[in-house]
Amino acid sequence: MSQPEQFDILVLGSGAGGKLLAWHMAREGRRTAVVERRWIGGSCPNINCMPSKNEIWSAKVAHLVHQAAQFGLVTGPVAIDMATVRQRKRAMVDAQIAAHVQHYKTSGAALIMGTGRFVAPKTLEVCLNDGGTRLLAGDQVFLNVGTHATIPSIPGLEAARPLTHIEALELDYVPPHLLVLGGGYVGLELAQAYRRFGSRVTVIEHGPQLMRREDPDVAAEVQWLLSEEGIQVLVAAEMLHVHGRSGAEVSLAVRTSAGVQHLEGSDLLVAAGRIPNTAGIGLEAAGVKVDERGYIRVNERLETSATAVWALGECAGSPQFTKVS
Repeated sequence: MSQPEQFDILVLGSGAGGKLLAWHMAREGRRTAVVERRWIGGSCPNINCMPSKNEIWSAKVAHLVHQAAQFGLVTGPVAIDMATVRQRKRAMVDAQIAAHVQHYKTSGAALIMGTGRFVAPKTLEVCLNDGGTRLLAGDQVFLNVGTHATIPSIPGLEAARPLTHIEALELDYVPPHLLVLGGGYVGLELAQAYRRFGSRVTVIEHGPQLMRREDPDVAAEVQWLLSEEGIQVLVAAEMLHVHGRSGAEVSLAVRTSAGVQHLEGSDLLVAAGRIPNTAGIGLEAAGVKVDERGYIRVNERLETSATAVWALGECAGSPQFTKVS
Protein backbone atom coordinates (compact mmCIF):
# COMPACT_ATOMS: atom_id res chain seq x y z
CA MET A 1 0.00 0.00 0.00
CA SER A 2 1.35 3.43 -0.96
CA GLN A 3 1.64 6.20 1.58
CA PRO A 4 -1.77 7.88 2.09
CA GLU A 5 -2.43 11.60 2.04
CA GLN A 6 -2.86 12.63 5.66
CA PHE A 7 -5.68 14.83 6.96
CA ASP A 8 -6.63 16.00 10.42
CA ILE A 9 -10.33 15.43 9.64
CA LEU A 10 -11.63 12.95 7.09
CA VAL A 11 -15.38 12.78 6.42
CA LEU A 12 -17.09 10.13 4.29
CA GLY A 13 -20.38 11.58 3.02
CA SER A 14 -21.39 15.22 2.63
CA GLY A 15 -24.84 15.19 4.26
CA ALA A 16 -26.03 17.71 6.82
CA GLY A 17 -23.84 16.58 9.71
CA GLY A 18 -20.76 15.83 7.64
CA LYS A 19 -20.65 19.06 5.68
CA LEU A 20 -21.27 21.35 8.67
CA LEU A 21 -18.63 19.54 10.68
CA ALA A 22 -16.15 19.76 7.81
CA TRP A 23 -16.70 23.46 7.18
CA HIS A 24 -16.33 24.25 10.89
CA MET A 25 -13.18 22.18 11.32
CA ALA A 26 -11.57 23.64 8.19
CA ARG A 27 -12.29 27.19 9.34
CA GLU A 28 -10.62 26.29 12.66
CA GLY A 29 -7.44 25.47 10.78
CA ARG A 30 -7.74 21.66 10.59
CA ARG A 31 -6.72 20.03 7.31
CA THR A 32 -10.09 18.61 6.27
CA ALA A 33 -11.36 16.47 3.39
CA VAL A 34 -14.86 15.27 2.51
CA VAL A 35 -15.40 12.33 0.18
CA GLU A 36 -18.73 12.40 -1.63
CA ARG A 37 -19.95 9.85 -4.18
CA ARG A 38 -22.64 11.91 -5.92
CA TRP A 39 -24.94 14.24 -3.96
CA ILE A 40 -23.02 17.39 -2.95
CA GLY A 41 -24.60 18.49 0.32
CA GLY A 42 -26.32 15.17 0.89
CA SER A 43 -29.78 13.92 0.01
CA CYS A 44 -31.80 16.80 1.50
CA PRO A 45 -30.99 19.51 -1.07
CA ASN A 46 -30.67 17.05 -3.96
CA ILE A 47 -33.28 14.27 -3.85
CA ASN A 48 -35.27 14.44 -0.63
CA CYS A 49 -36.53 17.28 1.55
CA MET A 50 -36.13 20.38 -0.57
CA PRO A 51 -36.94 18.93 -4.02
CA SER A 52 -40.05 17.20 -2.68
CA LYS A 53 -41.27 20.39 -1.00
CA ASN A 54 -40.59 22.30 -4.21
CA GLU A 55 -42.84 19.97 -6.22
CA ILE A 56 -45.39 19.82 -3.42
CA TRP A 57 -45.66 23.61 -3.64
CA SER A 58 -46.37 23.33 -7.37
CA ALA A 59 -49.02 20.72 -6.56
CA LYS A 60 -50.54 23.03 -3.93
CA VAL A 61 -50.80 25.84 -6.48
CA ALA A 62 -52.52 23.44 -8.89
CA HIS A 63 -54.91 22.40 -6.11
CA LEU A 64 -55.75 26.02 -5.27
CA VAL A 65 -56.36 26.89 -8.92
CA HIS A 66 -58.75 23.97 -9.24
CA GLN A 67 -60.56 25.22 -6.11
CA ALA A 68 -60.59 28.84 -7.32
CA ALA A 69 -64.36 28.99 -7.87
CA GLN A 70 -64.94 28.44 -4.16
CA PHE A 71 -63.13 31.73 -3.54
CA GLY A 72 -65.02 33.69 -6.18
CA LEU A 73 -62.33 33.44 -8.85
CA VAL A 74 -63.13 32.52 -12.44
CA THR A 75 -60.40 30.69 -14.33
CA GLY A 76 -60.13 29.08 -17.72
CA PRO A 77 -58.91 25.57 -18.56
CA VAL A 78 -56.01 24.43 -16.38
CA ALA A 79 -53.26 22.06 -17.53
CA ILE A 80 -50.21 20.69 -15.72
CA ASP A 81 -46.82 21.05 -17.43
CA MET A 82 -44.70 18.54 -15.52
CA ALA A 83 -41.59 19.36 -17.52
CA THR A 84 -41.77 22.92 -16.17
CA VAL A 85 -42.52 21.64 -12.65
CA ARG A 86 -39.42 19.47 -12.89
CA GLN A 87 -37.27 22.28 -14.29
CA ARG A 88 -38.31 24.58 -11.44
CA LYS A 89 -37.19 21.89 -9.01
CA ARG A 90 -33.93 21.27 -10.88
CA ALA A 91 -33.09 24.98 -10.88
CA MET A 92 -33.48 25.07 -7.11
CA VAL A 93 -31.23 22.02 -6.73
CA ASP A 94 -28.57 23.54 -9.00
CA ALA A 95 -28.58 26.71 -6.92
CA GLN A 96 -28.20 24.68 -3.72
CA ILE A 97 -25.26 22.71 -5.15
CA ALA A 98 -23.53 25.92 -6.24
CA ALA A 99 -23.98 27.35 -2.75
CA HIS A 100 -22.49 24.20 -1.19
CA VAL A 101 -19.48 24.26 -3.52
CA GLN A 102 -18.89 27.89 -2.53
CA HIS A 103 -19.00 26.94 1.17
CA TYR A 104 -16.29 24.35 0.54
CA LYS A 105 -14.13 26.95 -1.20
CA THR A 106 -14.53 29.60 1.48
CA SER A 107 -14.06 27.19 4.37
CA GLY A 108 -10.97 25.53 2.92
CA ALA A 109 -12.35 22.00 3.24
CA ALA A 110 -11.43 19.77 0.29
CA LEU A 111 -14.38 18.19 -1.55
CA ILE A 112 -13.27 14.97 -3.23
CA MET A 113 -15.82 13.44 -5.58
CA GLY A 114 -15.56 9.67 -5.67
CA THR A 115 -16.50 6.39 -4.03
CA GLY A 116 -14.67 5.71 -0.77
CA ARG A 117 -13.89 2.32 0.74
CA PHE A 118 -11.88 1.58 3.88
CA VAL A 119 -8.76 -0.48 3.24
CA ALA A 120 -7.28 -0.08 6.74
CA PRO A 121 -8.19 1.69 10.01
CA LYS A 122 -8.94 5.37 9.31
CA THR A 123 -7.76 4.92 5.71
CA LEU A 124 -9.91 5.31 2.60
CA GLU A 125 -9.23 4.32 -0.97
CA VAL A 126 -11.23 6.63 -3.22
CA CYS A 127 -12.14 5.78 -6.80
CA LEU A 128 -12.45 9.26 -8.25
CA ASN A 129 -15.46 10.09 -10.40
CA ASP A 130 -13.21 11.57 -13.08
CA GLY A 131 -10.81 8.63 -13.05
CA GLY A 132 -7.93 7.41 -10.92
CA THR A 133 -7.69 6.73 -7.21
CA ARG A 134 -6.48 8.49 -4.08
CA LEU A 135 -5.51 7.03 -0.74
CA LEU A 136 -6.58 9.19 2.20
CA ALA A 137 -6.06 8.84 5.95
CA GLY A 138 -7.46 10.90 8.80
CA ASP A 139 -6.45 11.46 12.41
CA GLN A 140 -10.18 11.67 13.09
CA VAL A 141 -12.74 10.07 10.78
CA PHE A 142 -16.48 10.77 10.53
CA LEU A 143 -19.01 8.59 8.72
CA ASN A 144 -22.07 10.33 7.28
CA VAL A 145 -23.09 7.94 4.51
CA GLY A 146 -26.89 8.10 4.86
CA THR A 147 -29.49 5.60 3.64
CA HIS A 148 -31.30 4.59 0.46
CA ALA A 149 -34.80 3.41 -0.42
CA THR A 150 -35.74 -0.20 0.33
CA ILE A 151 -37.12 -2.39 -2.43
CA PRO A 152 -39.00 -5.13 -0.52
CA SER A 153 -38.56 -8.76 -1.51
CA ILE A 154 -41.91 -9.19 -3.28
CA PRO A 155 -42.18 -11.46 -6.35
CA GLY A 156 -41.94 -9.36 -9.50
CA LEU A 157 -41.33 -6.04 -7.74
CA GLU A 158 -37.70 -5.47 -8.69
CA ALA A 159 -38.36 -6.62 -12.26
CA ALA A 160 -41.14 -4.03 -12.52
CA ARG A 161 -38.50 -1.26 -12.18
CA PRO A 162 -40.53 0.74 -9.65
CA LEU A 163 -40.00 4.40 -8.91
CA THR A 164 -38.39 5.51 -5.69
CA HIS A 165 -38.67 9.09 -4.46
CA ILE A 166 -35.67 9.96 -6.66
CA GLU A 167 -37.34 8.93 -9.93
CA ALA A 168 -40.76 10.20 -8.82
CA LEU A 169 -39.30 13.69 -8.49
CA GLU A 170 -37.88 13.45 -12.02
CA LEU A 171 -41.08 12.57 -13.88
CA ASP A 172 -41.98 14.86 -16.78
CA TYR A 173 -45.52 13.50 -17.09
CA VAL A 174 -48.53 12.97 -14.84
CA PRO A 175 -49.03 9.23 -14.24
CA PRO A 176 -52.57 8.17 -15.19
CA HIS A 177 -52.76 5.86 -12.14
CA LEU A 178 -49.98 5.95 -9.56
CA LEU A 179 -49.79 2.98 -7.19
CA VAL A 180 -47.89 3.82 -4.00
CA LEU A 181 -46.42 1.05 -1.86
CA GLY A 182 -46.00 2.50 1.63
CA GLY A 183 -48.10 4.81 3.78
CA GLY A 184 -45.32 6.74 5.52
CA TYR A 185 -44.31 10.37 5.10
CA VAL A 186 -42.60 9.98 1.73
CA GLY A 187 -45.32 7.88 0.15
CA LEU A 188 -48.13 10.12 1.34
CA GLU A 189 -46.61 13.45 0.36
CA LEU A 190 -45.89 12.20 -3.15
CA ALA A 191 -49.30 10.52 -3.35
CA GLN A 192 -51.04 13.79 -2.51
CA ALA A 193 -48.84 15.81 -4.86
CA TYR A 194 -49.54 13.59 -7.85
CA ARG A 195 -53.23 13.45 -7.04
CA ARG A 196 -53.25 17.25 -7.14
CA PHE A 197 -51.40 17.18 -10.46
CA GLY A 198 -54.21 14.98 -11.78
CA SER A 199 -53.18 11.36 -11.24
CA ARG A 200 -55.51 8.72 -9.95
CA VAL A 201 -53.69 7.43 -6.84
CA THR A 202 -53.89 4.28 -4.72
CA VAL A 203 -51.84 3.86 -1.52
CA ILE A 204 -51.10 0.35 -0.22
CA GLU A 205 -49.92 0.13 3.41
CA HIS A 206 -48.90 -3.16 5.02
CA GLY A 207 -49.53 -1.99 8.59
CA PRO A 208 -52.88 -1.42 10.29
CA GLN A 209 -52.76 2.35 9.78
CA LEU A 210 -51.01 5.06 7.79
CA MET A 211 -47.96 6.69 9.38
CA ARG A 212 -47.33 3.87 11.83
CA ARG A 213 -45.35 6.03 14.28
CA GLU A 214 -48.24 8.46 14.75
CA ASP A 215 -51.19 8.15 17.13
CA PRO A 216 -54.16 6.28 15.60
CA ASP A 217 -56.42 9.33 15.68
CA VAL A 218 -53.84 11.36 13.73
CA ALA A 219 -53.46 8.57 11.17
CA ALA A 220 -57.23 8.28 10.81
CA GLU A 221 -57.60 12.01 10.20
CA VAL A 222 -54.86 12.02 7.56
CA GLN A 223 -56.48 9.06 5.82
CA TRP A 224 -59.81 10.90 5.80
CA LEU A 225 -58.20 14.04 4.35
CA LEU A 226 -56.50 12.06 1.60
CA SER A 227 -59.70 10.18 0.82
CA GLU A 228 -61.52 13.52 0.52
CA GLU A 229 -59.03 14.43 -2.22
CA GLY A 230 -59.85 11.21 -4.06
CA ILE A 231 -56.93 9.02 -2.99
CA GLN A 232 -57.79 5.36 -2.44
CA VAL A 233 -56.11 3.95 0.68
CA LEU A 234 -55.69 0.27 1.55
CA VAL A 235 -54.33 -0.55 5.01
CA ALA A 236 -53.44 -3.95 6.48
CA ALA A 237 -52.73 -4.89 2.87
CA GLU A 238 -50.12 -7.48 1.91
CA MET A 239 -48.53 -7.29 -1.53
CA LEU A 240 -48.41 -10.77 -3.04
CA HIS A 241 -46.84 -10.21 -6.44
CA VAL A 242 -46.28 -7.63 -9.17
CA HIS A 243 -46.57 -7.97 -12.94
CA GLY A 244 -45.64 -5.57 -15.70
CA ARG A 245 -43.36 -2.55 -15.64
CA SER A 246 -43.75 0.83 -14.00
CA GLY A 247 -44.20 3.59 -16.54
CA ALA A 248 -46.12 1.35 -18.93
CA GLU A 249 -48.58 -0.99 -17.24
CA VAL A 250 -48.32 -2.63 -13.85
CA SER A 251 -50.65 -4.91 -11.91
CA LEU A 252 -50.57 -5.89 -8.25
CA ALA A 253 -52.14 -8.70 -6.28
CA VAL A 254 -52.90 -7.47 -2.77
CA ARG A 255 -54.37 -9.45 0.13
CA THR A 256 -56.72 -7.44 2.37
CA SER A 257 -59.36 -8.32 4.95
CA ALA A 258 -61.84 -8.45 2.07
CA GLY A 259 -59.75 -11.00 0.19
CA VAL A 260 -57.26 -10.75 -2.67
CA GLN A 261 -57.63 -7.64 -4.83
CA HIS A 262 -56.02 -7.02 -8.21
CA LEU A 263 -54.98 -3.44 -8.88
CA GLU A 264 -54.05 -2.06 -12.29
CA GLY A 265 -51.94 1.06 -12.65
CA SER A 266 -49.55 2.90 -14.92
CA ASP A 267 -46.74 3.65 -12.47
CA LEU A 268 -45.54 2.13 -9.20
CA LEU A 269 -43.80 4.11 -6.45
CA VAL A 270 -42.07 2.23 -3.61
CA ALA A 271 -41.80 4.18 -0.36
CA ALA A 272 -41.39 1.32 2.09
CA GLY A 273 -38.49 2.37 4.30
CA ARG A 274 -34.75 2.94 4.17
CA ILE A 275 -31.52 0.89 4.27
CA PRO A 276 -28.19 2.31 5.54
CA ASN A 277 -25.43 2.81 2.96
CA THR A 278 -22.95 0.73 4.94
CA ALA A 279 -22.51 -2.35 2.76
CA GLY A 280 -19.42 -2.57 0.57
CA ILE A 281 -17.49 0.34 2.09
CA GLY A 282 -14.99 -1.75 4.04
CA LEU A 283 -16.20 -1.08 7.56
CA GLU A 284 -14.71 -4.38 8.71
CA ALA A 285 -11.26 -3.17 7.61
CA ALA A 286 -11.83 -0.01 9.63
CA GLY A 287 -12.89 -1.95 12.73
CA VAL A 288 -16.35 -0.39 12.66
CA LYS A 289 -19.21 -2.65 13.76
CA VAL A 290 -22.81 -2.53 12.55
CA ASP A 291 -26.01 -3.90 14.03
CA GLU A 292 -28.26 -6.60 12.57
CA ARG A 293 -29.93 -4.06 10.24
CA GLY A 294 -26.66 -2.62 8.97
CA TYR A 295 -26.69 0.59 11.01
CA ILE A 296 -23.37 1.62 12.54
CA ARG A 297 -23.17 0.97 16.27
CA VAL A 298 -22.44 4.15 18.24
CA ASN A 299 -22.53 5.27 21.86
CA GLU A 300 -24.14 8.43 23.24
CA ARG A 301 -21.20 10.46 21.88
CA LEU A 302 -21.61 8.92 18.39
CA GLU A 303 -18.31 7.05 18.80
CA THR A 304 -18.07 3.80 16.83
CA SER A 305 -16.25 0.63 17.87
CA ALA A 306 -13.10 2.00 16.19
CA THR A 307 -10.87 4.54 17.95
CA ALA A 308 -11.25 8.12 16.67
CA VAL A 309 -14.06 7.17 14.29
CA TRP A 310 -17.55 8.64 14.68
CA ALA A 311 -20.81 8.10 12.78
CA LEU A 312 -23.63 10.60 12.49
CA GLY A 313 -27.01 10.93 10.87
CA GLU A 314 -29.17 8.13 9.46
CA CYS A 315 -26.34 5.61 9.05
CA ALA A 316 -25.96 5.61 12.85
CA GLY A 317 -29.67 4.85 13.33
CA SER A 318 -30.66 8.41 14.17
CA PRO A 319 -34.19 9.58 13.32
CA GLN A 320 -34.26 10.31 9.60
CA PHE A 321 -34.47 14.08 9.73
CA THR A 322 -31.83 16.47 8.38
CA LYS A 323 -31.70 18.59 11.52
CA VAL A 324 -31.04 15.53 13.69
CA SER A 325 -27.94 14.80 11.60
